[in-house]
Amino acid sequence: MRRIIFIVALLFVAELAVGESITIDGVAAFVNDGVVTVGEVREAMGPMMPQLRQMYTGADLESQQQELYSDILDDLINAKLIMKAYDADTKLNKDGIEKYVEKRVSDFIQERYEGDRQEFLKTLRGAHMSMEEWRRQMRERIVVGMMKSREVDAQVMISPRDVRRIYEENPKKYTREAKVKIRVILIQGATNEADRVVRETSAGETLLKIRAGADFATVARAVSEDGKAKDGGDWGWYDVRDLRPELATPVKGLSKNAVSDVIRMDGNYYLIKLEDSLAAGPIPFEEVRSTIEKDLRKKEIRRVTDRWMARLRKDAYIEIIKSSQP
Repeated sequence: MRRIIFIVALLFVAELAVGESITIDGVAAFVNDGVVTVGEVREAMGPMMPQLRQMYTGADLESQQQELYSDILDDLINAKLIMKAYDADTKLNKDGIEKYVEKRVSDFIQERYEGDRQEFLKTLRGAHMSMEEWRRQMRERIVVGMMKSREVDAQVMISPRDVRRIYEENPKKYTREAKVKIRVILIQGATNEADRVVRETSAGETLLKIRAGADFATVARAVSEDGKAKDGGDWGWYDVRDLRPELATPVKGLSKNAVSDVIRMDGNYYLIKLEDSLAAGPIPFEEVRSTIEKDLRKKEIRRVTDRWMARLRKDAYIEIIKSSQP
Protein backbone atom coordinates (compact mmCIF):
# COMPACT_ATOMS: atom_id res chain seq x y z
CA MET A 1 0.00 0.00 0.00
CA ARG A 2 2.84 2.40 0.87
CA ARG A 3 4.40 1.75 -2.53
CA ILE A 4 1.06 2.41 -4.31
CA ILE A 5 0.62 5.73 -2.48
CA PHE A 6 4.22 6.62 -3.34
CA ILE A 7 3.66 5.94 -7.03
CA VAL A 8 0.46 7.98 -7.13
CA ALA A 9 2.21 10.88 -5.41
CA LEU A 10 4.97 10.86 -8.04
CA LEU A 11 2.68 11.10 -11.06
CA PHE A 12 2.59 14.55 -12.60
CA VAL A 13 1.58 16.21 -15.86
CA ALA A 14 4.50 17.23 -18.06
CA GLU A 15 4.79 18.50 -21.61
CA LEU A 16 7.53 16.40 -23.21
CA ALA A 17 8.31 18.74 -26.12
CA VAL A 18 6.97 21.72 -27.97
CA GLY A 19 4.09 20.63 -30.19
CA GLU A 20 3.63 17.25 -28.50
CA SER A 21 0.53 16.31 -26.58
CA ILE A 22 0.38 16.38 -22.79
CA THR A 23 1.23 13.00 -21.26
CA ILE A 24 1.42 11.57 -17.79
CA ASP A 25 4.96 11.06 -16.52
CA GLY A 26 5.47 7.98 -14.40
CA VAL A 27 8.14 5.97 -12.70
CA ALA A 28 10.71 4.15 -14.82
CA ALA A 29 12.66 2.71 -11.88
CA PHE A 30 12.93 2.86 -8.10
CA VAL A 31 16.50 3.33 -6.89
CA ASN A 32 16.88 3.05 -3.12
CA ASP A 33 14.69 5.91 -1.77
CA GLY A 34 14.53 7.76 -5.07
CA VAL A 35 13.13 7.28 -8.55
CA VAL A 36 14.02 7.71 -12.19
CA THR A 37 11.02 9.00 -14.12
CA VAL A 38 9.96 8.10 -17.63
CA GLY A 39 10.24 11.79 -18.48
CA GLU A 40 13.90 11.84 -17.49
CA VAL A 41 14.61 8.87 -19.74
CA ARG A 42 12.70 10.34 -22.68
CA GLU A 43 14.39 13.70 -22.25
CA ALA A 44 17.81 12.02 -22.44
CA MET A 45 16.67 10.02 -25.48
CA GLY A 46 15.50 13.15 -27.30
CA PRO A 47 18.75 14.21 -29.02
CA MET A 48 19.31 10.67 -30.37
CA MET A 49 15.80 9.96 -31.67
CA PRO A 50 16.03 11.93 -34.97
CA GLN A 51 19.04 9.85 -36.02
CA LEU A 52 17.26 6.62 -35.12
CA ARG A 53 14.21 7.67 -37.16
CA GLN A 54 16.45 8.35 -40.13
CA MET A 55 18.13 4.96 -39.90
CA TYR A 56 15.23 2.69 -38.94
CA THR A 57 11.51 2.23 -39.48
CA GLY A 58 8.77 -0.05 -38.23
CA ALA A 59 9.77 -2.94 -36.01
CA ASP A 60 13.48 -2.13 -36.35
CA LEU A 61 12.88 1.40 -35.05
CA GLU A 62 10.85 0.07 -32.15
CA SER A 63 13.61 -2.39 -31.26
CA GLN A 64 16.30 0.30 -31.40
CA GLN A 65 14.15 2.63 -29.32
CA GLN A 66 13.69 -0.07 -26.68
CA GLU A 67 17.43 -0.67 -26.57
CA LEU A 68 18.16 3.05 -26.26
CA TYR A 69 15.58 3.40 -23.50
CA SER A 70 17.15 0.54 -21.55
CA ASP A 71 20.68 1.88 -21.97
CA ILE A 72 19.76 5.39 -20.85
CA LEU A 73 17.69 4.11 -17.93
CA ASP A 74 20.70 2.07 -16.85
CA ASP A 75 22.91 5.18 -17.01
CA LEU A 76 20.40 7.19 -14.96
CA ILE A 77 20.21 4.43 -12.36
CA ASN A 78 23.99 4.43 -12.16
CA ALA A 79 23.95 8.20 -11.67
CA LYS A 80 21.59 7.80 -8.70
CA LEU A 81 23.91 5.19 -7.17
CA ILE A 82 26.94 7.42 -7.72
CA MET A 83 25.18 10.34 -6.02
CA LYS A 84 24.38 8.12 -3.05
CA ALA A 85 28.04 7.08 -2.87
CA TYR A 86 29.01 10.75 -2.97
CA ASP A 87 26.64 11.64 -0.15
CA ALA A 88 28.00 8.75 1.96
CA ASP A 89 31.68 9.55 1.36
CA THR A 90 32.99 11.42 4.41
CA LYS A 91 36.48 11.90 2.97
CA LEU A 92 35.44 14.26 0.21
CA ASN A 93 35.70 18.02 0.55
CA LYS A 94 31.96 18.59 0.12
CA ASP A 95 32.16 22.33 0.80
CA GLY A 96 34.74 22.75 -1.92
CA ILE A 97 32.73 20.69 -4.38
CA GLU A 98 29.51 22.59 -3.68
CA LYS A 99 31.34 25.90 -4.18
CA TYR A 100 32.66 24.59 -7.48
CA VAL A 101 29.10 23.66 -8.51
CA GLU A 102 27.90 27.17 -7.72
CA LYS A 103 30.75 28.63 -9.75
CA ARG A 104 29.87 26.43 -12.72
CA VAL A 105 26.24 27.54 -12.48
CA SER A 106 27.26 31.20 -12.42
CA ASP A 107 29.75 30.70 -15.26
CA PHE A 108 27.08 28.99 -17.36
CA ILE A 109 24.64 31.88 -17.01
CA GLN A 110 27.42 34.38 -17.69
CA GLU A 111 28.71 32.58 -20.79
CA ARG A 112 25.39 31.58 -22.36
CA TYR A 113 23.23 34.53 -21.32
CA GLU A 114 25.84 37.24 -20.69
CA GLY A 115 24.87 37.21 -17.04
CA ASP A 116 21.19 37.98 -17.74
CA ARG A 117 19.53 35.85 -15.08
CA GLN A 118 16.01 36.91 -16.10
CA GLU A 119 16.62 35.74 -19.68
CA PHE A 120 17.93 32.45 -18.33
CA LEU A 121 14.85 32.01 -16.12
CA LYS A 122 12.66 32.76 -19.13
CA THR A 123 14.36 29.92 -21.02
CA LEU A 124 13.80 27.58 -18.09
CA ARG A 125 10.11 28.48 -17.95
CA GLY A 126 9.84 27.69 -21.64
CA ALA A 127 11.27 24.26 -20.88
CA HIS A 128 8.87 23.80 -17.93
CA MET A 129 11.79 23.60 -15.50
CA SER A 130 12.42 25.43 -12.25
CA MET A 131 15.76 26.97 -11.35
CA GLU A 132 16.10 24.50 -8.50
CA GLU A 133 15.46 21.54 -10.78
CA TRP A 134 17.99 22.78 -13.34
CA ARG A 135 20.57 23.40 -10.62
CA ARG A 136 19.99 19.91 -9.24
CA GLN A 137 20.60 18.40 -12.69
CA MET A 138 23.71 20.52 -13.16
CA ARG A 139 25.00 19.52 -9.72
CA GLU A 140 24.37 15.85 -10.44
CA ARG A 141 26.25 15.98 -13.76
CA ILE A 142 29.22 17.70 -12.15
CA VAL A 143 29.36 15.40 -9.13
CA VAL A 144 28.91 12.24 -11.21
CA GLY A 145 31.72 13.42 -13.51
CA MET A 146 34.03 14.09 -10.56
CA MET A 147 33.25 10.74 -8.97
CA LYS A 148 33.89 8.92 -12.26
CA SER A 149 37.17 10.75 -12.62
CA ARG A 150 38.25 9.61 -9.17
CA GLU A 151 36.89 6.06 -9.21
CA VAL A 152 37.52 5.18 -12.85
CA ASP A 153 39.79 7.51 -14.83
CA ALA A 154 42.41 7.74 -12.10
CA GLN A 155 42.50 3.94 -11.86
CA VAL A 156 43.07 3.26 -15.55
CA MET A 157 46.69 2.80 -16.51
CA ILE A 158 47.75 1.53 -19.95
CA SER A 159 51.32 0.31 -20.08
CA PRO A 160 53.51 0.72 -23.19
CA ARG A 161 54.20 -3.01 -22.97
CA ASP A 162 50.49 -3.82 -23.39
CA VAL A 163 50.24 -1.49 -26.39
CA ARG A 164 53.23 -3.15 -28.04
CA ARG A 165 51.84 -6.63 -27.24
CA ILE A 166 48.52 -5.88 -28.96
CA TYR A 167 50.39 -4.64 -32.02
CA GLU A 168 52.58 -7.73 -32.25
CA GLU A 169 49.73 -10.17 -31.62
CA ASN A 170 47.55 -8.75 -34.42
CA PRO A 171 49.75 -8.44 -37.52
CA LYS A 172 46.82 -8.78 -39.94
CA LYS A 173 44.88 -6.00 -38.25
CA TYR A 174 47.84 -3.63 -38.51
CA THR A 175 48.72 -4.34 -42.14
CA ARG A 176 47.61 -1.99 -44.89
CA GLU A 177 46.83 -2.53 -48.53
CA ALA A 178 48.66 -0.53 -51.18
CA LYS A 179 47.34 3.03 -51.13
CA VAL A 180 47.53 5.87 -53.61
CA LYS A 181 46.86 9.59 -53.36
CA ILE A 182 45.44 10.81 -56.64
CA ARG A 183 44.01 13.79 -58.46
CA VAL A 184 41.48 13.19 -61.22
CA ILE A 185 40.10 15.16 -64.14
CA LEU A 186 36.77 13.86 -65.43
CA ILE A 187 35.31 14.85 -68.76
CA GLN A 188 31.77 13.55 -69.14
CA GLY A 189 30.86 11.24 -72.00
CA ALA A 190 28.78 12.29 -75.00
CA THR A 191 25.20 11.63 -76.05
CA ASN A 192 25.95 11.42 -79.77
CA GLU A 193 28.88 10.70 -82.07
CA ALA A 194 29.66 14.31 -82.92
CA ASP A 195 29.77 15.29 -79.26
CA ARG A 196 31.91 12.22 -78.51
CA VAL A 197 34.58 13.42 -80.92
CA VAL A 198 34.54 16.88 -79.30
CA ARG A 199 34.89 15.50 -75.79
CA GLU A 200 37.55 12.95 -76.70
CA THR A 201 39.52 15.71 -78.40
CA SER A 202 39.09 17.91 -75.33
CA ALA A 203 40.46 15.13 -73.09
CA GLY A 204 43.50 14.69 -75.37
CA GLU A 205 44.18 18.44 -75.48
CA THR A 206 43.88 18.66 -71.71
CA LEU A 207 46.49 15.91 -71.34
CA LEU A 208 48.86 17.68 -73.71
CA LYS A 209 48.45 20.94 -71.79
CA ILE A 210 49.35 19.23 -68.49
CA ARG A 211 52.33 17.42 -69.96
CA ALA A 212 53.50 20.75 -71.37
CA GLY A 213 53.72 22.06 -67.81
CA ALA A 214 50.24 23.24 -66.80
CA ASP A 215 49.37 22.63 -63.15
CA PHE A 216 47.05 19.62 -62.86
CA ALA A 217 44.99 21.07 -59.98
CA THR A 218 44.47 24.39 -61.80
CA VAL A 219 43.36 22.63 -64.97
CA ALA A 220 41.05 20.36 -62.95
CA ARG A 221 39.28 23.37 -61.43
CA ALA A 222 38.72 24.76 -64.92
CA VAL A 223 37.61 21.70 -66.90
CA SER A 224 36.82 18.73 -64.64
CA GLU A 225 33.15 17.78 -64.40
CA ASP A 226 32.92 15.89 -61.10
CA GLY A 227 32.25 17.02 -57.53
CA LYS A 228 35.96 17.30 -56.72
CA ALA A 229 36.71 19.88 -59.41
CA LYS A 230 36.62 22.77 -56.92
CA ASP A 231 39.30 20.94 -54.90
CA GLY A 232 41.57 20.66 -57.90
CA GLY A 233 40.41 17.10 -58.56
CA ASP A 234 41.78 15.90 -55.23
CA TRP A 235 40.36 12.42 -54.58
CA GLY A 236 42.60 11.88 -51.56
CA TRP A 237 43.92 8.48 -50.47
CA TYR A 238 42.46 5.25 -51.84
CA ASP A 239 43.21 1.59 -51.31
CA VAL A 240 44.22 0.43 -54.77
CA ARG A 241 41.84 -2.52 -54.40
CA ASP A 242 38.93 -0.08 -54.00
CA LEU A 243 39.52 1.52 -57.41
CA ARG A 244 37.80 0.16 -60.49
CA PRO A 245 40.21 -2.06 -62.52
CA GLU A 246 40.04 0.43 -65.40
CA LEU A 247 41.58 3.02 -63.07
CA ALA A 248 43.68 0.81 -60.80
CA THR A 249 45.71 -0.77 -63.61
CA PRO A 250 47.07 2.48 -65.10
CA VAL A 251 47.61 3.98 -61.63
CA LYS A 252 49.83 1.06 -60.64
CA GLY A 253 52.08 1.86 -63.59
CA LEU A 254 52.58 5.53 -62.66
CA SER A 255 55.56 7.00 -60.88
CA LYS A 256 55.09 9.80 -58.33
CA ASN A 257 53.66 13.01 -59.88
CA ALA A 258 53.18 11.30 -63.27
CA VAL A 259 49.91 11.65 -65.20
CA SER A 260 48.13 8.79 -66.95
CA ASP A 261 47.07 8.65 -70.56
CA VAL A 262 43.40 9.38 -71.22
CA ILE A 263 41.37 6.55 -69.64
CA ARG A 264 37.91 5.77 -71.03
CA MET A 265 35.48 4.21 -68.58
CA ASP A 266 31.68 4.01 -68.84
CA GLY A 267 31.84 6.41 -71.75
CA ASN A 268 33.63 9.10 -69.70
CA TYR A 269 37.23 10.31 -69.97
CA TYR A 270 39.66 10.37 -67.02
CA LEU A 271 43.12 11.76 -66.41
CA ILE A 272 44.82 10.66 -63.20
CA LYS A 273 47.84 12.16 -61.46
CA LEU A 274 49.62 10.02 -58.84
CA GLU A 275 50.63 12.38 -56.04
CA ASP A 276 51.87 9.78 -53.55
CA SER A 277 51.72 6.09 -52.75
CA LEU A 278 52.22 3.64 -49.90
CA ALA A 279 53.25 0.05 -50.53
CA ALA A 280 51.26 -2.77 -48.96
CA GLY A 281 52.74 -4.10 -45.75
CA PRO A 282 52.82 -3.68 -41.96
CA ILE A 283 51.74 -0.30 -40.64
CA PRO A 284 54.62 1.13 -38.56
CA PHE A 285 53.98 0.83 -34.81
CA GLU A 286 54.32 4.58 -34.28
CA GLU A 287 51.43 5.24 -36.68
CA VAL A 288 48.96 3.09 -34.74
CA ARG A 289 50.29 3.32 -31.19
CA SER A 290 47.86 6.09 -30.12
CA THR A 291 44.90 4.24 -31.67
CA ILE A 292 45.78 1.02 -29.85
CA GLU A 293 46.23 2.91 -26.60
CA LYS A 294 42.82 4.59 -26.97
CA ASP A 295 41.15 1.24 -27.66
CA LEU A 296 42.80 -0.34 -24.63
CA ARG A 297 41.88 2.62 -22.45
CA LYS A 298 38.26 2.45 -23.58
CA LYS A 299 38.07 -1.27 -22.71
CA GLU A 300 39.75 -0.74 -19.37
CA ILE A 301 37.42 2.15 -18.50
CA ARG A 302 34.46 -0.11 -19.24
CA ARG A 303 35.91 -2.90 -17.09
CA VAL A 304 36.68 -0.63 -14.13
CA THR A 305 33.29 1.10 -14.44
CA ASP A 306 31.43 -2.23 -14.51
CA ARG A 307 33.30 -3.37 -11.43
CA TRP A 308 32.52 -0.10 -9.63
CA MET A 309 28.84 -0.22 -10.59
CA ALA A 310 28.57 -3.86 -9.49
CA ARG A 311 29.92 -2.82 -6.11
CA LEU A 312 27.43 0.05 -5.81
CA ARG A 313 24.52 -2.13 -6.94
CA LYS A 314 25.33 -4.96 -4.57
CA ASP A 315 23.48 -3.48 -1.59
CA ALA A 316 21.14 -1.15 -3.49
CA TYR A 317 17.40 -1.54 -4.00
CA ILE A 318 16.61 -1.28 -7.71
CA GLU A 319 13.24 -2.03 -9.28
CA ILE A 320 12.69 -1.37 -12.98
CA ILE A 321 9.08 -0.80 -14.00
CA LYS A 322 8.78 -2.80 -17.20
CA SER A 323 5.39 -1.37 -18.16
CA SER A 324 6.92 2.11 -18.38
CA GLN A 325 9.12 1.25 -21.35
CA PRO A 326 8.15 2.60 -24.79
